[in-house]
Amino acid sequence: MRKGLSASTLKIIAIISMLVDHFAIAIYWQMEHHNYDTYRLMRDVGRIAFPIYGFLLVEGFFYTKNRKKYIARCLFFAAISEIPFDTAIYGEIWNPEHQNIFFTLVLGLCTLSMLERIKGYELTDILRRVVCIAIGAGLAQLLEVDYHYLGVLFIVMFYYCRNLNPWYRDMIGVIAFSYEITAPLAFIPIHLYNGKRGLSIKYIFYLVYPVHLLIYGMIRMYLL
Repeated sequence: MRKGLSASTLKIIAIISMLVDHFAIAIYWQMEHHNYDTYRLMRDVGRIAFPIYGFLLVEGFFYTKNRKKYIARCLFFAAISEIPFDTAIYGEIWNPEHQNIFFTLVLGLCTLSMLERIKGYELTDILRRVVCIAIGAGLAQLLEVDYHYLGVLFIVMFYYCRNLNPWYRDMIGVIAFSYEITAPLAFIPIHLYNGKRGLSIKYIFYLVYPVHLLIYGMIRMYLL
């Protein structure tokens, strides 16, 4: 059996990181005697989540049997997560200025789907790829999704680095995410990925996002 971390283990790491991050925003920061250093530490732990989410999204893009259903599933969870997201992060039922991470993932997947249709390497093909990436990143910025245009660009980065030597892939990832001091740490478990699915926790992975936000949001409203 190949040693290393399975996809399910990476998902668990990402989930724990995300739970800590959102706890800091939704609950800890609302407490009367919060400490900024503690808050900042929890936020830094949370920076580990997105690189893993982006990496696994691209893996799922190649392994899924039906990409349209994959995108539709992410869009469904984006829709049902938005009110819990706004409640937990902003203490409001609806905040149009910032959309949850599933919308970022949907735009990333749509961008990858467009890129997959372009097979050649002529100048026109390269320009078409650039246009596709610009559209995806532009929509992310326009719609104010989590991580904005960078979220889509990071997903595209994982797409193009997928077949590189893991050391080169992770080196590129570390450099790309170095603007957030702790985000490059995500590439330690990513580097240890063994290509195996591991435990079947696909729907738990999806459900934990809206459910934890709903719970955090209710606690935040109570604290306020």
